[in-house]
Amino acid sequence: MKNIIIVGGGAGGLELATELGQKLGKSQKAKITLVDRNPSHLWKPLLHEIATGVLDDNIDEVNYLAQGKRNNFSFHQGSLLGIDKENKQITVSEVKNAQGDVIFPEEKLTYDVLVMAIGSQCNDFGTPGVKENCIFLDDHIQAKHFRHNILTRLFRFSSGIDCPQTNTINIAIVGGGATGVELASELFSMADKLSDYGFAKINGKMLNVTLVEATDRILPVLPEKLSASIHQKLEEMGVKVLTKTMVTKADESGFYPKEGDKIAADMMIWAAGVKAPDFLRDIGGLENSRSNQLVVKPTLQTTRDDSIFAIGDCASCAKPEGGFTPPTAQAAHQMAKLAAKNIISYLNDASMGQFKYKDKGTIISLAHTAQGTVSTVGKSSMIVKGAPAHMIYRMLYRMHQSALYGLIKTFRLIMASRVIRSVRPTLKLD
Repeated sequence: MKNIIIVGGGAGGLELATELGQKLGKSQKAKITLVDRNPSHLWKPLLHEIATGVLDDNIDEVNYLAQGKRNNFSFHQGSLLGIDKENKQITVSEVKNAQGDVIFPEEKLTYDVLVMAIGSQCNDFGTPGVKENCIFLDDHIQAKHFRHNILTRLFRFSSGIDCPQTNTINIAIVGGGATGVELASELFSMADKLSDYGFAKINGKMLNVTLVEATDRILPVLPEKLSASIHQKLEEMGVKVLTKTMVTKADESGFYPKEGDKIAADMMIWAAGVKAPDFLRDIGGLENSRSNQLVVKPTLQTTRDDSIFAIGDCASCAKPEGGFTPPTAQAAHQMAKLAAKNIISYLNDASMGQFKYKDKGTIISLAHTAQGTVSTVGKSSMIVKGAPAHMIYRMLYRMHQSALYGLIKTFRLIMASRVIRSVRPTLKLD
C-alpha cells in the first residue's frame, strides 16, 4: 500500500486529504496521513471574525481526527522538522501539553508521495521590534489570543481599572490588505455589541483605530475605484487610514514611520505581506522562491523531486501569462482539486494535468456588509456591494465546507449553526 503524507491542514491540505481519503483510503489503495501542528482547522479568511468574537470558533472548528475518521485518512499531530528525500522520510516534532509533558514523541514517517500544504505567515520584512511587540493573525490560535487580549483591555476600561487620559484605546494595524481592512471594520462592531451587553462605557467611539499601508492605496488587488470606495467607508466608520506610510521600526508603545510622527498604540497588529515559513528555505534541498515558497512545475510537483508536491500559499506556481498564483484560499482550493487527480495519475504512471489558476474575484467583508469583484465572461469582472456581495462571501465558505462534508451535511450544518446562534450570544465573550 502506498503512503501519501500531506503536511499542513489548511484549506488546500484538508480538502486534499479528504478527497484522497475518499478515493484511495476507503478502498485501501493508499494510506493517507495528514500532519499539522494544531489539532483542528479553521478557514483562514474567517480569522478576523474569530479575532473580534463575531464568529464562534467552537462551532466552525474542524477536528482533524474526527474528519479523518469520517473520510478514511489518519492524523498525526506535530510540526515538520525535516525532509529526507533519499530515504523518503519526514521528521515530525514531539508535541507537549500546556504543562510541558510530552504527549506525542518525535517521529519519522515514510512516504511514497509527499504534499507540502503548509500555508503562509505574515512577513515582517525584518522590521525591528515587530516580532517582539505585535500580534499576528496567521492561525486561529493567534486570532483567539487577540480576542482575549482586546476583551481584557475593553473590560478593564469599562470597570475603571484602565482609564487612559484620552478615554480611548489606540489600535494600530499595519497592512492594508484584506486581513487588515476586515479586522479594522469589525473592531467597531465588536465594541458596539459589547455596549448592548451592558458595558455602558464601551462603544465604537472609544476606539482609535489606525490602518497603515506602505503603498499608495489599500487593497491593491481590487480596481482603484472600488479600493477608494472601501477607503471612504472605513473612514466613515472611524478608521484613520494612512497610505504611503512605511513603518521602519516598532516598540511597546507604537510604530515609527519613515516619515511623519510616531503612531502611538496600545495594541499593535501586523498584517502586512505574506511569506512561506522560514524553515521551508532549502528544506530537503528543494528549490525556493525569495519568499520561501517551494517552486513547482505546472503539475504542482516540486522542481527537484517528482514525488513531492506543493499546493496553496507555500507553492510558487508561475502563471502562463506571467506572474504567479496568488496566496489565496480560492487558489488553494483549485490546487487541491488538481493535486488529487495528479497524485492518482502519478501513482498509476499516467499523464498529469497542468494547473491554470482561474480568478473568481475578490470579496472584502466590512462588518457584516461586503464589497468586491466577481469574475464574469473572459477576463472581465463586475463590482458587487451590500447584500449580494455578502452572500457571495459566505458562499465561498460554504463551498469549502462542501468539499469537506458534502452538500447534504453542509446544509445540515448551516441549519444547525443557525439554531445554535439563536441561543448563543452574538459576540463570543471569552
